[in-house]
Amino acid sequence: MAIGDIAVDFELKDTNGNLVHLSDFQGKKNVVLVLVRGFMWPFCRRHLAQLRLDYQKFQDRNTEVIALGPDGPNSFKRFWETEQMPFIGLADIKSQVASQYHQEVNWFKLGRMPAVLVIDKQGKIRFSEYGESMSDIPENSTVLDAIDKINQD
Repeated sequence: MAIGDIAVDFELKDTNGNLVHLSDFQGKKNVVLVLVRGFMWPFCRRHLAQLRLDYQKFQDRNTEVIALGPDGPNSFKRFWETEQMPFIGLADIKSQVASQYHQEVNWFKLGRMPAVLVIDKQGKIRFSEYGESMSDIPENSTVLDAIDKINQD
């Protein structure tokens, strides 16, 4: 997906079993959509912990963080509870949503590459960073700067 494209809506269950649609946030909040590889990868766990530390900064900018990955609902629930994740976690078991967002699969690098997108209140993609390796994850400050620019428009 490219900057300026309308983000594809989706429906997945969160860690409490509630249905979440991307469109639930349209007109209300920006969304940081985080596509992770899975909880077995240390870089993904570190990225989620990094987001947890700055979650209030995202909230202060009227932005919700949604992380989705291929782990099953029980794994998501267990990880979210154990790690006390304050944002929304969604099990995308067959990576259908990740595929719609063109999350790259590189079998030489053992699977999907990380991706982060910022979707504005109108549902447009305004920032995206697709990783070329497991560790290629943007700093929170980079994403927060992108949100500040969106909020100034």
